[in-house]
Amino acid sequence: MRYEKLRKRLEHLIDLGEKVLSTRRSPSPGVISDDYVNEELFYHWKVGALSFLQNVFGEDSIHFKEFHESCKHPHYLQALQGVSVLKAAKQDIEGGYLTRIETLVSADIFNNFLEMAEYLLEQGYKDPAASLIGAVLENGLRKIAKKHGIKLKTKETISSLNQKLADAQIYNRLTQKRIQVWNEVRDNADHGNFAEYSKKLVKEMLNGVRNFLEEHL
Repeated sequence: MRYEKLRKRLEHLIDLGEKVLSTRRSPSPGVISDDYVNEELFYHWKVGALSFLQNVFGEDSIHFKEFHESCKHPHYLQALQGVSVLKAAKQDIEGGYLTRIETLVSADIFNNFLEMAEYLLEQGYKDPAASLIGAVLENGLRKIAKKHGIKLKTKETISSLNQKLADAQIYNRLTQKRIQVWNEVRDNADHGNFAEYSKKLVKEMLNGVRNFLEEHL
């Protein structure tokens, strides 16, 4: 759904850019300048395009920087460059660029939470650490499933996600069994069965989940 909305918005901006180009006019006699385009339409389009590129790709992206630098004034050639940038952005979205970016962001967020879990574990709080690691694992499995186009229900558990991913051969049955062990630790932590697992087991879970997510995200 998000992809479809982005695609339609970008197509609208490209169409609007084409309308800007269609207003091309030559400078007044005796004036040495590039051809102009309608000023009001140009700036309306420019603001929308910059906002889109900033929100979707970020200010540090080549898309935003290139548009910002090459499309400053209502001149035909500058507008033409701006439309070219938007078309390149459309190709990147359709080619899965955003999926890769979102995956990298997710991986960074997961690492932050796992570092928090590691700190809790070092301080002797194995139970909240186990719960946190389990939450990261569940979220990670969900993202891996979406990455591979696996249809999910509104409510999924580690167990159901694990089953679907293994059935789809995203990883082998040995990994499936390992994840099920982690799931049991998480369940015990969430239900207060703290004597059912050790700090050592939570440490192994932490390292295992970290390596698993690094491999599959």
